[in-house]
Amino acid sequence: MIQLIKATTKTDAHTLSLLAKEIWEEHYTAILGEQQVAYMLANLQSETAIFNELTQGKEYFLVQSNHAIIGYLSYQLLPDQLFLSKLYLKQSERGQGKGRLLIEKLKDIAKKNKKEQLVLTVNKYNMNTIAAYKKFGFELVKEQVADIGGGYVMDDYVLQYRLIKKSGTSRPDSKEI
Repeated sequence: MIQLIKATTKTDAHTLSLLAKEIWEEHYTAILGEQQVAYMLANLQSETAIFNELTQGKEYFLVQSNHAIIGYLSYQLLPDQLFLSKLYLKQSERGQGKGRLLIEKLKDIAKKNKKEQLVLTVNKYNMNTIAAYKKFGFELVKEQVADIGGGYVMDDYVLQYRLIKKSGTSRPDSKEI
């Protein structure tokens, strides 16, 4: 059983930063390189950065399974969407359907809050994760490049999952990835 434990304290921020270090170094070093991962951990996923986001109203959750912390996620409720900022699982927990369960939980949260869609960004070269999101029903909306400082960018796809289907609409701006 998967549980979401809301992060609220400095101690939670510390735990989240340790999880980020473990997961990001293992998963993203091959995609982004060691230096960019170190930069992002220090500037975006440090204890201080996470605690600042918590105090500014961003929702962070520790993901627990069988009484063990296996990952974390973060989202924001925006006017018409739930924006999934982060969903990271330890390597040993991937490929077991836990990501799908978390997406289902997020869909429920979005529906309860009357949101039309889930939206997320994913690195263009993170092929396994892109394939998983596509399998979960997400579609490509656009590409975006965001400057994160230090000479680094996030080169992402923006994906969406529509909770409320609009009849008769097509997506001319989407393309197969």
